[in-house]
Amino acid sequence: MNRHTPAIVGLLAAALAMTTPARPVAADTPSPLASSPFTFPGSTANPASAVSAGLVLADRWLGDDPFDNPASDLGLGVALSGTVLHVSRQDLRAVNRNFDETPAFFDGAGLAAGLPAVGPFRFSVYAFQPVLRKEATAYSRGRGTPDPSAPPATIETTASARELRAGGAASIGRGPLRVGVGLEWTRRQDAYELIESSGDPASGTTRLELAGDGVGFQLGARLDRGDSSVGAIRVGVGIRRLPALAVDAPLSQVLLVGASDTTLKAEREPGWELGSSARIVVSPSVRVLAAMGGRTAQRWEGLDLTAGRTWEWKLAAEYHDDRDAWTLRFGLGQERQADAREPRADVLGLGYGRRFTWGTANVGLTHRSIDRETGPQAFEDRIVLTVGSRR
Repeated sequence: MNRHTPAIVGLLAAALAMTTPARPVAADTPSPLASSPFTFPGSTANPASAVSAGLVLADRWLGDDPFDNPASDLGLGVALSGTVLHVSRQDLRAVNRNFDETPAFFDGAGLAAGLPAVGPFRFSVYAFQPVLRKEATAYSRGRGTPDPSAPPATIETTASARELRAGGAASIGRGPLRVGVGLEWTRRQDAYELIESSGDPASGTTRLELAGDGVGFQLGARLDRGDSSVGAIRVGVGIRRLPALAVDAPLSQVLLVGASDTTLKAEREPGWELGSSARIVVSPSVRVLAAMGGRTAQRWEGLDLTAGRTWEWKLAAEYHDDRDAWTLRFGLGQERQADAREPRADVLGLGYGRRFTWGTANVGLTHRSIDRETGPQAFEDRIVLTVGSRR
């Protein structure tokens, strides 16, 4: 090797770098997302209505509402839903001291409105939050026994993951078959903050925000065989194109070693959701529902993270006597997500509805027992209230 070899190697490396196509940032997962208290990019489904909450979303693709199947026929009217969310992080409570968490958060769930028909076409508008999770915790790290890998510290975390989806749907029916299409806008907005008070020079406050939007679409169909008598069945199928989201991610750090502010660029790749629901009348007062569906994996380029593929199954039942004004619902199921910190959730649901002269009021509870990669389970409860001028 002569004295010119290092210079020649450097020039070749520079030329290769200039001829290599540019790719999104492939940096390590940014703090605080690399920290175990946060579940991003994993998520559980947020019911858009109290009926869906009580049925553990077994009705998700039936086409009763346009949220996941645009082949709906709402008629004139509107239904508005709000939710109370409680997340219990038993995995954090078990391995830390002085644990405290915010018991509940209040937020919106969904809105669906039927518009005037035009000939054989039916139209509706809708908005809902398929992803909604909020947490706020505070604790002293560790259980009191000295651990060199986890020095004593006081930790505070806040996490907010929100995905809003709003759109319009149109459907047309012929005989027992109805098909529909929906165009929709998706907005993702998250915030994660970790405050560590300790003697570590890297301790302090770290906050990361994510914000981005995109336009997608959904297609759906439903088939009705029979009327409301015993043996009648409805089957619905829905497919959704999840848009790519270009995301700005401001990252601010105020640490003992110094402060910094940067804005990361990331992109969530597009994906697909697909599912089917069925409902059969098994007696004059009882209807049984079943559903199965899933979503493809979506990589977050620039954050070095992937929301793994998901699949779910649900079974539910609904009891209603036409002579009564009330309805009872219950259900169970399981949800799985690959390559996630919360890979599985067992789901239970319970709901109650009542019909009035002016419309309907429904309340539904969805309870999840969530398996964690390490430590005890976490628990999640969502109570949804829906008030509507239809059905």
